[in-house]
Amino acid sequence: MKISRLFASIAILGSASLALTACDPPMPPEVAAAIAEQTYTCVEGNATVSSPALMSDIVLGWADSLTYSCVDDPGTTEIIEQPNMTLSVADSTTKSVDAEISEYPASCKPIQSVPLAAEAGVLVYMESDLSSFSVSPKNLAGILNGTITNWSQLASDNPGTDIPNLPLKVFPTADTMALNSITGYLSAQGQKVSTPVFTAVDKPSVDLYAALEEGQVAIVPNSYAVYLGLYPAAIYLGMDKDTESPILATPDLAGIYAASTQWKLMKDSNSITLTLDPSIKPEPAPGFDIAPPPYQAIYPVNYYTCKSSDLLVNAIGRFILRLDSQGSLGASNYAQVPEYIRIESLLMISKGLPTPTPTPTE
Repeated sequence: MKISRLFASIAILGSASLALTACDPPMPPEVAAAIAEQTYTCVEGNATVSSPALMSDIVLGWADSLTYSCVDDPGTTEIIEQPNMTLSVADSTTKSVDAEISEYPASCKPIQSVPLAAEAGVLVYMESDLSSFSVSPKNLAGILNGTITNWSQLASDNPGTDIPNLPLKVFPTADTMALNSITGYLSAQGQKVSTPVFTAVDKPSVDLYAALEEGQVAIVPNSYAVYLGLYPAAIYLGMDKDTESPILATPDLAGIYAASTQWKLMKDSNSITLTLDPSIKPEPAPGFDIAPPPYQAIYPVNYYTCKSSDLLVNAIGRFILRLDSQGSLGASNYAQVPEYIRIESLLMISKGLPTPTPTPTE
């Protein structure tokens, strides 16, 4: 295991807690999480992991990080009996994997399941006359039901903006998870979608949406929109009486993060599930003082372990849930989950892994 120089302070904290009682209590979650942040736990072997197509670059980055984090290098004094742990990224020819990263239910029968990132369903649009565009929950349901067929019908959702009097066309194929997240959000808003004009397809190719027609809208995962540079519609929630400006829930990182802080976490012995609770006050993203209106059509991307024969997949999961690994999500097509969720995921995936011990200090 690779032990951080910062581990000494964690060791002191753990020793102090033991000194207060004659028994050997369980390690407090915050101490266990701190240890997990400051150390690597490496298990000998190579794990093959599948992931969404637009996350492959991130997973390749994690795999590259492992090549210099979990290596047996006797010449490096910070590494003690370090086994070689590597990660291979699955492709379309891979028949079986050791772990899956997916917003969909696992293809394997998962042993463990923990949230890794946040995704959102968004309505994207191609209308050259509009530099920005928003739609109310009621009219978003109308688009899905097929009762909104002209852009001019959405004028009330875009105060101060000239909306063209042109046909509104839909791209018929919608990602299943993205569509479900939007219909679920609309249902919570009291807006029923009876017969969607979109056809749900699991994991449609991102290339389908690379050239939307003028006047067309589509429903895609936010990661597709970011990758392709498509324009996502904000959700129009009314006018602010004080500022006389529109209140918009925008599917950017701040809006998605604010909604993700409204997730209620439920766990059993092997899995963590998340349920949105709009009554929870949203929190701002790290580095911001105020949370924007939360964009609530969100869903988690999970890490599933598929094999229980050894702890290799748990150690891989622990590595990619550490804060320094998660930092790569902030510059990607995906949003990070809030810290309280990440820590719970980190602790669950670490179950069964050896607890790091401090190196002797002088």
